[in-house]
Amino acid sequence: MFLNIITPCSRPENLKIISESINIPKENYRWIVVFDFDELPDKKLIPSNCEAYLHKNLESVVGHSQRNFALDLIDNGHVYMNDDDTIIHPDLWENIKNLNQDFISFSQGFQNGDLRLSGDTIKVNHIDSHNFIVSNKLIDTDRWIINLYEADGHFATTLFEKISENSDFEYIFIPKILSLYNFLRKDQELN
Repeated sequence: MFLNIITPCSRPENLKIISESINIPKENYRWIVVFDFDELPDKKLIPSNCEAYLHKNLESVVGHSQRNFALDLIDNGHVYMNDDDTIIHPDLWENIKNLNQDFISFSQGFQNGDLRLSGDTIKVNHIDSHNFIVSNKLIDTDRWIINLYEADGHFATTLFEKISENSDFEYIFIPKILSLYNFLRKDQELN
């Protein structure tokens, strides 16, 4: 598998920790960081293993326009959204590296290990941008609704519906916690 990791970014101070969490061989990933700024942050905050871009859109909420900007840069492989307030789960790569299904979902947990989302229900408010991976082929021209907070659920649902309409696409659910919800946010520690 080749994994395109997309990080919309307004918290560049977290990028070093995110970078250190990527335990994927370099030839198997591309990390696209899209800053919601007018200028790039200090070079010391930008890890060497990412591609840094700038993109602002005042109509966008929680990085959705930045996600779409990054999607326009991708032409192959799979896509994974990793927000700037979480890390890549240490077991993610081992569980997906040999998969080629077009839609891969898995469970998401809180920092304390408790289950947040099971990952087997692909619906708005039941899936998070961080607990599914999709092939670029499945995404095609679909994009995120930039001014809708729960756009992750709409995006996932739209892509998942394509699978039932086209037998060329495949789905797999991994019944393990492979996503850590808002891991770098201190306000999540109590969950």
